[in-house]
Amino acid sequence: MEDTASRGIQAFIADVVERGGKAVRLTHSRRNPVQVWGDDGTSCIVRVRSKLSGDWQARKQDESLDDDDTGSQFWVFVDLASSPEEFFVVPSSEVADDIRAEVDLWMMDTPGRTRTGHHAIPLSRVAHGRGRWDLLGLAGEKDPSRYSDAQRATTAATLRADAVARASARKKPAKATAALEELIDTRLEVVADFEGYRLVGRFDPDTQTLEIMRGPMQGRRFPDPTTAATAVASHISGDIETHDGWEFWRTEQGDRIPMGQNSIR
Repeated sequence: MEDTASRGIQAFIADVVERGGKAVRLTHSRRNPVQVWGDDGTSCIVRVRSKLSGDWQARKQDESLDDDDTGSQFWVFVDLASSPEEFFVVPSSEVADDIRAEVDLWMMDTPGRTRTGHHAIPLSRVAHGRGRWDLLGLAGEKDPSRYSDAQRATTAATLRADAVARASARKKPAKATAALEELIDTRLEVVADFEGYRLVGRFDPDTQTLEIMRGPMQGRRFPDPTTAATAVASHISGDIETHDGWEFWRTEQGDRIPMGQNSIR
């Protein structure tokens, strides 16, 4: 199943094409940059943030344009819960100023905090950017005939291939015994959803070890669920994260994983 980020990018690219432009996902950054060409041929870089519910997620460090390795001129916030999807276009400088102001208030509330970590962006702070396709040099009205089923399928396939390639690049070399271990693997399968990623792991109730089988850090094995949760969340966000693994990981049915006699919690 496609993750939230890929679904949002695919929806965004489709709308750009239907409005007379062109869009290509860039792969040099994990911050989901897309290069967009308007119908007049002008080009810009946008950062695409997508959500299925709740708020969009950014980082407190996004208060500084110097921390943006994409070189973006705009952010596009995609609401996948709307039908059709809604898009909110906001200049990067405005997003940075807005985050900085919010972080300033957050710092004042409790002195000693650090300006790092997740930062939620609710609809109210980007609502003024709804449908501002003109900022990207695109038409307000769209023509669905411009984006064929073949193009749609190609875009989806490309995004899936990108996701597989990124996961493979992070995967440790498999050991010769991996195939045999898979055949007799009796460990409990656990899952977690974090920042648009569906993570799948295997948990051993006897040893408390947890191995990530699918998603970022695929192939890594950790001594306990909390170490695994903290490591993979920090890897995805790019910040120092701390998570309770017994809450972070769940069975496919949504149940808590068994702690066992050797639990270090």
